[in-house]
Amino acid sequence: MVCIDIFGKIIEDSKINFSDIENINFELNKNYKNNNPALKINFSENKKNNEKYIKKLINFNKLNKNFITKYNNYKIKYILSNYTDEILVAIKALFIDDTMEKYLYLYDNIFKNLDKIWHKYNPCKFCDNICIASKNHKTAHKENGCCYSFKYSKNVFKFIDNVQICKYLGKEKTCTTENISCKFFVCNYLKNKNLFNINMSDFLLVNAFFTNKQKLILKYNFFRSKEEILEKLMKKDNSPFLFYYLYGFYRI
Repeated sequence: MVCIDIFGKIIEDSKINFSDIENINFELNKNYKNNNPALKINFSENKKNNEKYIKKLINFNKLNKNFITKYNNYKIKYILSNYTDEILVAIKALFIDDTMEKYLYLYDNIFKNLDKIWHKYNPCKFCDNICIASKNHKTAHKENGCCYSFKYSKNVFKFIDNVQICKYLGKEKTCTTENISCKFFVCNYLKNKNLFNINMSDFLLVNAFFTNKQKLILKYNFFRSKEEILEKLMKKDNSPFLFYYLYGFYRI
């Protein structure tokens, strides 16, 4: 277990006798007063439940539900058990009031997790700048894999225009802007061969903190800068979701 104080800082276990801390157990369907003792949260391997827990904590913040227990010189807000690194990131995000700062913090951590996955499995198997799909003649370009930017065509007889090497592809063949949409993208060759896939729905930080419209922004803005995507996440759009999706309002 670990304790989180009212500032979002982790208190070392060696300084805590958990049995001495007044607390209440977290329950999804329980009603809480405006002021409560420290909240004890038992996370699990069930990702969907963990997402519900984080969303409930977000809602507590909106409703000004306070949780605090004074213990020695500490003011403890949460007691966590069975947590993961991703859950700790989510908890820390709860303490960031500035929206842009929060989105930046979440974006960086989601990107870092995606980067770890790609490096761990190395599904593209690049060799001499040629990926596995290209080796099997399943790409439009011989080199640089999927790193070709384009624009959706206004010509009804064409789908895309202005195809060229992505301007953010660096000399070391890595992304110079940390585009999160490109990290979520997996080509059809890898998916159809059941070699590799990434599902956005598996990411607690995405599902807990971003709306369905914002998920489209994160998923489909290829070849854009990190800053552009973050700015797009900040923009409000009151159009119905179906129109937002069909008319591509999520695109930068």
